[in-house]
Amino acid sequence: MSVPLPHFAVLAFLLVANAASGAVVSLQGLVTNSPFVLKQEETAAPAVTEGATVEFRGVITTKEGVLFGFYDRAKNLGAWVTQRDTGSDFKVSAYDAGSDLVTVDYQGQRFTLPLSSPKITAAAPAPLPVVNNAQPGGNRVTAVPAARDQQRLESVAAEVRRRRALRQSAATGTTPAAQPAASGQ
Repeated sequence: MSVPLPHFAVLAFLLVANAASGAVVSLQGLVTNSPFVLKQEETAAPAVTEGATVEFRGVITTKEGVLFGFYDRAKNLGAWVTQRDTGSDFKVSAYDAGSDLVTVDYQGQRFTLPLSSPKITAAAPAPLPVVNNAQPGGNRVTAVPAARDQQRLESVAAEVRRRRALRQSAATGTTPAAQPAASGQ
């Protein structure tokens, strides 16, 4: 296949015109200053602010936009804000989803914060106190309720007995014997 004559003529004309103008194209300049390569300051990740009292706790995507969760440990104050939110103390200026870094302005300071990792650990469950009740049919292990729970159960049972007596006396038309009311807790 051959190059069509009009395209070839245009290419030849551009090469001759460039050579005639005396402009020399430096290929080394294109390599070092390529328009397709990000500059050094653009490629460097922002430095994470160490020792900040503000934490970046979460990101939520909603139909209204992306919400960022922040928490100020010194004031015990938390807030969810959008990147365009201007009425909040926390103002998000940049967010990098790839590295989970957010740049936020708070109380005149600029912080670059990573997404906090959870500090929850699993703990072993506490065992219930048990009593071994020896019975003729064998050993039976039961949990012993706390004294407060036992007292609460007894007061509920007494109240049930009192109300039942009131219902029965209303049905028969007699006045019930005076019974002390159960003390509620």
